[in-house]
Amino acid sequence: MTARAAIKAADLKRMADVAKSKGVTVWIEVNGQRVGVSPDIQDTSKPATVDLKPDDFTSLADWQAWRDRERAREAQRNS
Repeated sequence: MTARAAIKAADLKRMADVAKSKGVTVWIEVNGQRVGVSPDIQDTSKPATVDLKPDDFTSLADWQAWRDRERAREAQRNS
């Protein structure tokens, strides 16, 4: 027999919706334990343009920052 979940899936979804729409971390305390839901960092910043071309960047630093964001996003998808 499995143990009852501390937090219902509907409550987690509600917390995630608020976190995403407001761009904040939402916390709830259940039985003395705190559970937090944070928005996706990429969703709170400006959306990345798909299929960027080298001319779209004004400097090497801009391109490197974009590349780092893309690598982080890819790592997050694969985890």
